[in-house]
Parts: sequence; structure tokens; C-alpha cells
Amino acid sequence: MSKKNAAARVRDRALFRVRTVRFFPARSLAYALIAATAVFLGLLAADRISGYEQQINEDFIGVFMNLEKLGAGLEYPLMEIKGRQEESRGHVNILVLGDSFVWGEGLTNLNQIWWSVMARELERRGYDCQVRAVGEPAVATLTQLGWLKETPILEDIRPDLIVIGYVTNDADLSGAQEGVEFMENSERFGMIVEYYNSRLWDEEKARARRMFPNTYALVLRKLLSSEYGNWEEAMVQGKHLERYDQLVLQPLGELVARAGIPAIVIPTPETPRGKDYALLYRDVLPLFERAGLPVYNPLEQFIEKYPGPNRKLDRYFRANESNPHPGPATSFFLGKYAADVVEQNYAAMLGEKKAKDFPIEINDWMPYMLDPRTMLESDCLSRYAIEYPDQSSRPDFKNRAHGNFLTLPLREKYVKLNFKNPVRLSRVTIEGEDLLSCEVWSLGINRALGFDDQKPVSLGRRKGSRCAWDDNGQRDVTSLLVSAKTVDGRQASLTVTIEGEVAM
Repeated sequence: MSKKNAAARVRDRALFRVRTVRFFPARSLAYALIAATAVFLGLLAADRISGYEQQINEDFIGVFMNLEKLGAGLEYPLMEIKGRQEESRGHVNILVLGDSFVWGEGLTNLNQIWWSVMARELERRGYDCQVRAVGEPAVATLTQLGWLKETPILEDIRPDLIVIGYVTNDADLSGAQEGVEFMENSERFGMIVEYYNSRLWDEEKARARRMFPNTYALVLRKLLSSEYGNWEEAMVQGKHLERYDQLVLQPLGELVARAGIPAIVIPTPETPRGKDYALLYRDVLPLFERAGLPVYNPLEQFIEKYPGPNRKLDRYFRANESNPHPGPATSFFLGKYAADVVEQNYAAMLGEKKAKDFPIEINDWMPYMLDPRTMLESDCLSRYAIEYPDQSSRPDFKNRAHGNFLTLPLREKYVKLNFKNPVRLSRVTIEGEDLLSCEVWSLGINRALGFDDQKPVSLGRRKGSRCAWDDNGQRDVTSLLVSAKTVDGRQASLTVTIEGEVAM
């Protein structure tokens, strides 16, 4: 048989024939297999590159770290670092109530929650006031009413003004003593979240997770988001909304009226687009007004400031890639909006403006075990003693163990020191007997954007027991990220000195 005929017979092969009709020709099958393999390998590569699952893991680490840092078992969830409780100073006190938007879910810097931005902005403008916040993830206005009624929050803080941060899911009636028939939506969504988490972390059931972990996690999140939207809309319509008004809003208005404390409502949209806020706000916000709780809705100004869509900018509305809670663009906008509202409507309460000096101050950190102890704080130099963690620690998500380090976006272990007010650095020094080497990055305000863009800038790596970095003071630095190597990788006592000036 000639080579030509042999080649023709190969081309003519098929999986099977029916008379002269060939089914699944060999050549077509070969092409299909090659194409399928290429698609599979492409999806596998894309999944690995995306790093979505790692972002979810990092998000959980941040949540666990904040839970440890803020403490547990409090009579009400006052937003204070464990062991650093403050007494109300007796000047102007503002109490903020809310849920995960007040608790700062997804953020690793408590100074970048919207109410913290408001507090800093009022101080920057010269007002002598203290903002205290009470918040917890997944709580609704019903629970916030319970805090005011059943805990000593009003006696402890003695607020001159209450600010309620309303979120679009706060009409939830889970736990209400009445209206059990209206809890179905809340229970249904809780079951969906439980199912999602079990699928995400169950190694035996989640076979797809082992091969395409990032795609698997992303699809689950998308499904959860779709269900969440339906649930959210159901709570601000019909009988459920009527019961929310009767059980929560009217009693809340009566309570603050009896206490003689002005209370206002500031809705906190996490983004200026992507949700039907017109529907979600339309019927519920007038009920707050009717209950005697003035509403200051920032949505129109938010949309005006950020018309879109804008792919480069839109990611800053999210806390991170896997968490849709408010990110830096949202927090900085809402904080300044809230400061404007308070200044314009409660100027007499705030009193006169006074010039004030601001020290360089680290008031927040990750993880909690760093526990910076103040050795010196001034407007040009501050020094702290910290306990740098054992570098062998690892997170265990099933047992809610966070380990001792963050990793993203650096993709190496680091700890985080957050400044109460942004600092224009001139010099950073880190020293300790067991220190072998250290690298420092800074996060800072992007002046073109007007908020922290979360992009780390390396100051460099240094070796030895005393490491120093000079900076030009051109950035308004919000955080220092520190990655150190110590003797045998063990926990080490270090001294951190920061020189510069507060950028107010």
C-alpha cells in the first residue's frame, strides 16, 4: 500500500460508521482533544494567577485578628482595642452605632473606617470632640436599639449626639419577639451563608476546590451575592417593613427623645453604583424621619463625586478583592460627608475651633500581640517597644486561628503599624538584640485620589541589629508594613522609632 493511501485511511478513520456516514472522525477528535487540553490548561493557569482564594484566606485572617484585638465578652461591642480602654473626656462626645460597616470588616486599619475618618476630620478642623463607636458584624437596627435599652452605653459614653450608620440590610428582624412570620427571609439567608462556608472549607465535598480553588471560591461568592440581593430587597417592602417600623424605628425615636439626645441617620452605601439604592432607600428612609430621626443621605453626592463606571477607581470602593464592604474611597468619602453634616447642623454643640498639636501616634496594629508600648510620643519623634512574632506561626482557618502575620499584597509575612493621623516621615529606625534583617514598606494617601490607595512602597531591606531608613517626607503615610528576620525565627523584642511630622 502506498504512503498516500495509508495517509488517506488514517484520515478516514472514525469512532464508528453507519454505512457511508462517519461519526466522530479521528482527526476531529484529535483537534477537539487538543482544544480541550488547551482550554483546560488556560483555565488552570488563569485560576492560579488570580489568587482569589488567597485573598479570601487573607480576609479571614484580618477578621480573626480584629476579633482578638477588639476583645470578646463585652456587654456591648465598643470599638476599643483590648487593654486600651478610654474614658469619655467630658467634652463633646459623639456615639456612632452600626454593624459590620462600623466594625470595619475587611479593613486592617481601624483608622480607615468611615467614623474614624469623621473623627479625624473634626479634630483636624479644630473641634475638641471624641467619637466612640459601637458596632458588630451582622447586627441590625433591632440589636442597636437593644444596646441603647439594655446596656449602660448611654451612661458610660454620655453622648451629645448619636449617629446611626444605616446599611441596606439593617431592617432584618431576626431575634424579634413578635412578627415571627417575617423572619423567613433572615433565616433563609443565614442557611445560604452556612451552606456557602461549608462548601468553601469542606475538603471532601469540594473536589473542584482542589483543582480550581480560586474559580470555585469566586463562583460561590457570586451565587451568595445574588441571593443576598434578593433577600435585601425583600426586607424593605410590604409587611416586613411595616413591622420594622413598629418594632424598631418608632421605639428608637421615642427612646432618644426621652433621653434628650439628638440622633441622626446617615445611610452608608458601600459604592455609588451597582445597587438599586433608589429602591432600597425609597420606603425605609422616610420612616426614620417620621420617627423623629433626621436622615442625611450621601448617595447623590457620592454619585456626583464618582460618576462611572471607572475600572481603575471602582476597586477602591471595596475593602479588598474578595470583600465588598466599604474600601478606602467609600470610607474617606463617607467620613468627610459625616463630618460636614455634624459641623453644618450641630455647630453650637461642637463649640469653638481651637488650634491643636498632633503627636506622631501609632494607635492600631496587626496582630494584637505586637501591643506597642509607648516610650515617647511627640509631634516630631515617637518611640515604641513591640513584640515581633514567632515566624513559624501559620493560620488554621477551620479552628479560627489566624497565625501572627498578614501576607498580601507583599506575598511575604509582615506585621502592620497604623498611624492615627498620616505622617510625613523623615526617618524610621528598628532595633533589637535578636534582629538579623528587616524590610519596611509604607502605605499612604494618594493625593490625586484623596485617599489611601493601599499600594505599598518599599523603603528597602537592611541587615543587622539596628536598621534605619531615611524618607523624603513626600507621602502622607498611614501605615508601616514590617517584615523582619530574627534569630532562629523566634519572637523578639524590638524598638521602633518614627521621626517626621503629622500631615494635617
